[in-house]
Order: sequence, then C-alpha cells, then structure tokens
Amino acid sequence: MEVLALVPHQYGHAPGQRSSIELWESVLAPAGIRIHYAPFETKRLHEVLYLPGHYATKAGEMLRAYFDRLKLLKELDRFDAVFVYREAALLGPAWLEKTIARRGKPIIYQLDDPLYVPYTSPSNGYLSYLKFFGKVSEICRLAKVVVVNSTQIREYVSQFNKNIWQVPSLVDTEKYVFRPEQLEKYPNDVCIGWSGSPTTIGNISVVAGALRKLSVQVKYHTHLIGGTDFNLPGVNYTAQNWSAETEVEDLRRMQVGMVPLPVNEWNKRKFYMKTAQYMALGIPPVATPLGSNPEVIEQGVTGFLADSEEEWVRYLKLLIQDRDLRLSMSRRAAETAQEKYSLAGNTRKIIEAFRATVN
Repeated sequence: MEVLALVPHQYGHAPGQRSSIELWESVLAPAGIRIHYAPFETKRLHEVLYLPGHYATKAGEMLRAYFDRLKLLKELDRFDAVFVYREAALLGPAWLEKTIARRGKPIIYQLDDPLYVPYTSPSNGYLSYLKFFGKVSEICRLAKVVVVNSTQIREYVSQFNKNIWQVPSLVDTEKYVFRPEQLEKYPNDVCIGWSGSPTTIGNISVVAGALRKLSVQVKYHTHLIGGTDFNLPGVNYTAQNWSAETEVEDLRRMQVGMVPLPVNEWNKRKFYMKTAQYMALGIPPVATPLGSNPEVIEQGVTGFLADSEEEWVRYLKLLIQDRDLRLSMSRRAAETAQEKYSLAGNTRKIIEAFRATVN
C-alpha cells in the first residue's frame, strides 16, 4: 500500500507530526504500508512562519508551496491512498482535499488538535482566519477514515464521519525511557518543572500564585523549559530554551511536572502530549483538568488534577514532602504511559486504521 502523506511541516520539526505519522511509520512499513512525505512548508517558510512580521516572505513562500501542491496532484495515480495531517495546505479552504476525493483517492484524515475552534496566532494575528476553520468539517466528510487523539475531538468528528479511530498522541518510548535510579538522584532537592514553547509561556501564570505560596512553606526549586523570561516575581526559578536534542535529559531534571492551563474552548478539547511525556519518564504530573488530562491522569495514582490555586499548592506540597508517594506514583505513571501512550500499545489500531481505507 503506497500512501502519499500531505503534512504541513518539514520532516522531524513539528511535535505533532513526530508523535504521530513520523513515529507510526516504523510499524506501518513492516506491514507493507509505505509513506511518501510531501510537506507543505518550504524550508524558508519553516524559518519565518512563526516569527512576527516577514509578511512578504511568508506570502511568497505560501504561493510557492501551493504551486508545489498543484504539481503533486498530477501524481496521485501513483498512490493507493492519501494521508492528510490536519490540512493539505496551511491556508485556504479545502479545495485540495476536494480535488483528491473527486479523483477517487481514499483520504485518511488525522485531526490531533481542535482546528475547528477559531484562534488567533501570536505570530500571525488575524491572518490566522485565512486558515478557514470551517473546512475541518468538510475534510471529515470527505475522508474514508478519520484518526483522532482525544475523546472531545472524536465527539466533534462523529457529526460528520462514523469511521473514526482514536489513537492518542504517542510518546517515543525508545527515547523517553523510565530510569528508576534517577528518582533518587537528588533525594533532598525536589525539582518542580514545566516544559512548553514560547507560545505557551503564558500558561505558567495559572500557577504563579501557587508557586509563590509554596515557596514559603516547603523547600523545592523550579525549572522551566521553553523560554528564559517567565515574569514570575517572588518565585526562584531557573529557565532554558527548549531543544529537541536535549529535551529528554532536560526533563529528567524534574521530579514533578506541571501542566497548568487557562480555561478556553481550545484547551477544553486538546490532547496534552506533555502529560504523557512526563509520565513516560516517571515524572508525576499535576495538571489542570482540561482536555485529555482527566482521562490520562488517574487521580492520586499516576498524578493529580488541580482545579484551584489551593489544590495546586496542596498537591505540589504533598509530592514534595511525601517521598514514598512520589516514588510510587512515578512508577505507576511510567507503567501507564508504556501501556497506553507508546507505539507498542497502539500498533494494531494504527495498522488497521490505514488498512480500513482500502477495504
């Protein structure tokens, strides 16, 4: 089975792609399902897309990318199916997907973010509305198979398509390896950590008050990944930029991982990959109960769900002070991640979802 994969980003550069189709490829290939990648981004567009401004360069590279997509449509007969990750083009309506469907090629559509919820990009402002948020429902109708990663997204898709396969965003457990010996590396110096990106740095404000209160009650330190300035007066912390090359070792500095989230329509529907990554490394998470977090975290067993400042203080303090609980929760979290959020735990579903497009 030859599958053309229309993906938005350059190979190896986007977390969503890395934790889905790029990871799935290692089990699809032995099953006779070969993936042929066609990223929408040019290398230059990848460099400037999420930077403020550069609108002329972005526009020129978008046009170049669209032209490449048009040329690719002439080669559809080489493939048995077309995999669309999120959208065939970063901007515009679903005309590419409609053209593929008219040509009789079955579409496997992967939707791993609530792209049907309108949002404004921090780097591109209201130009985000050129993404045509309403096209998501159209692509769902056109697809032979839809792969989703959360219950909330599944509920949305079920309005338009009944052939839905739910596969969570996966942790590469060959890289995210649980090492119990590291749990005792700093037994008297517990590190509470957070990892994100420049676009999610603002989320840390959800726990700013809790961290300040905690700092006068217990001894701990905080390490934050994803930027260098978090504007946290009254909180002693260290910070660094995120790096794909060092991410796993950087996360290993933490004994407790935070997933604080502001309440909005996007966050209510999203799968939080960071929660699963923490758990795979044996880092008990404390998270806002939004999106996938209430399903991923078993309260008091693999982590905690904190819905108020008082709960954030209570659960973080408990994990700092109760070594036995922290170690027990660490092991249970790693076991759960291996069982539910690893490639091995989802191989059968992934292969069957692809084969369902030609059956």
